[in-house]
Amino acid sequence: MSLKKSKHAQDGVLPPKKSVEVGQHLRQRRLDLKLTLVELSEKCGVSFATISKIETGKVSGGFQTIYKIARGLGLLVTDILEPELNREEKVVLQRYSDINPHLTSLYDYYPQATRVQGRLNSGIMIVYTRKVPERIDWSNHEGEEVITVLSGSIRLHLDGSEPMDMETGDSACFSSGTPHAYVCTSSDPARIIFVSTRPSQSGSF
Repeated sequence: MSLKKSKHAQDGVLPPKKSVEVGQHLRQRRLDLKLTLVELSEKCGVSFATISKIETGKVSGGFQTIYKIARGLGLLVTDILEPELNREEKVVLQRYSDINPHLTSLYDYYPQATRVQGRLNSGIMIVYTRKVPERIDWSNHEGEEVITVLSGSIRLHLDGSEPMDMETGDSACFSSGTPHAYVCTSSDPARIIFVSTRPSQSGSF
């Protein structure tokens, strides 16, 4: 199965209803972490004015902007942008035709089926970048993560460890709280699948 073709690195605007929900989620997380707008801006590289407007729903913010803010807050961006699902549903079936890819300048995300109150988050990533991302763009979120290279090859960068080259079929498991990033080392963009754990989706999130 080939993934949907899409224009890479677009920063699509979120629908109005979703943008309000995203803003509320980001604001609550920032307050929980006791971060000011200025402090969060310094962590994620997005201006504090833009963060404030997104939090209050005055602007939607594209995926790449939300992606940067989420990283600064230690959140999985797919948790924020996942579709509305029935919380009572025991099995969630994600149809390929319903996948809405999220595009950034480094990776494209194709969210996989996820349960709202479940402990797993999964997605397929297309890795384009051939340069080590700036540290502000490294992932860092709670839980553990397993990645498997589906096609191509990558170099896995983990804070405090030597870079690891991974070929098709290779897998790695690590603490996702450790800042990490991926670099494509194959001639064509690499494709990986990740499964990560996350906090229980109870309460305000």
